[in-house]
Amino acid sequence: MTTDFLLVLGAVLVLLAVPNAIKAFSEARPPRLAIGMLLIGGAMFVSALILHPEGYSFADIPDALMRVLMRILRFFEE
Repeated sequence: MTTDFLLVLGAVLVLLAVPNAIKAFSEARPPRLAIGMLLIGGAMFVSALILHPEGYSFADIPDALMRVLMRILRFFEE
């Protein structure tokens, strides 16, 4: 299950880096935070792909997202 968390959190960080980079470019400043988020999120995503015993396919990614979301919702229900 930890690889699911790594996969989802890495994907979220990579996706959040895009608007941050656009904002930095529009303000004519270097996108340092966006690059950091992209590197960390990419490393988390790739490590999840490597560490998962069977590996992930593209069809497994939405299932991993749902497993993580359901686990978070169950945590807040208790």
